[in-house]
Amino acid sequence: MAQISVIVPVYQVEAYLPQCIDSILAQTFTDFELILVDDGSQDRSGAICDEYAGKDNRICVVHTQNRGAAAARNTGLQRASGNYIAFVDGDDRLAENMLGRMYAAILDPPCDLVVCNFLHVFSEEKNNFSPPLQNIAISGREVLAHQKNQKNYGLWTVVWNKLYKRTVLETLRFPEGKYFEDEFFSDQLYLRCASIRVIPDVLYFYRVRESSTMNTQKTRNYLDLIDAFRARIELYLEQALPVDEVYKILIFLLEPYAKCASAHLQGEDRRRLLQSREFIRKTAKILQKMDVSPMKKCSLPVIGLFPCATFRVAVKFRGLLEKYL
Repeated sequence: MAQISVIVPVYQVEAYLPQCIDSILAQTFTDFELILVDDGSQDRSGAICDEYAGKDNRICVVHTQNRGAAAARNTGLQRASGNYIAFVDGDDRLAENMLGRMYAAILDPPCDLVVCNFLHVFSEEKNNFSPPLQNIAISGREVLAHQKNQKNYGLWTVVWNKLYKRTVLETLRFPEGKYFEDEFFSDQLYLRCASIRVIPDVLYFYRVRESSTMNTQKTRNYLDLIDAFRARIELYLEQALPVDEVYKILIFLLEPYAKCASAHLQGEDRRRLLQSREFIRKTAKILQKMDVSPMKKCSLPVIGLFPCATFRVAVKFRGLLEKYL
């Protein structure tokens, strides 16, 4: 049994997949299995997976119908046998010491999750950048307490710059059929992590493509992002996490809500939007009764009654509002 299971959901990435797989096979840490889940690709991605599997017995290939990245990752988790889990997107690549550096960090001192820094890789190299990170140890609840502010320790909702202790993921799966699945996944993940190590090393290279899923979202798909923020607000209230953080999540929810409200959705999509409208109103009322600043307390009735208008004002006066709210 390998120590680390590396899971790669593969879909329509034939141009980038060889570089991705090569970067994994070139790791200085070699005690891993590589699970390539071909999510019904129509290009040569599936064939490329099979070609690599014929050359290295550490590679397992699973071909499935197209069901999305969440289902592909879940399929990989079902096949994984390692004590630790890593996710890699099929168009990204790793530094050759990533697995070794992360494995050493998760063992000493023992922790549930290790997070590394990453580089945004654009088609024009001059635009590449990596966010600033500090070498720290924290708990999952601390992360949740600062998820939507500047002190979030660099622990974004993305899943691919992390090494997970297998036991943390035993009962945790990605919501299938949802867009923005990382948003749903991350909250439950951090609740399960008593100890997290953050290291500033840039070990993951995230390719930013105009044709990627995040950059081609249809307006109605933002209903799923609204649902993710709604679930997060409910979780924060249930777990008695900071009310100021709940307020910020509510503010973040206004953007996808405004996108959907302006799209004249119909049928089931319209019903979901109206439910979200009522959720915003009720949440604003709940927060009004809690210990928030006078400025926030005054803003909540407006948010509850006029969410779209509030978002437009927030965008126009963002700098000023961030200073006082």
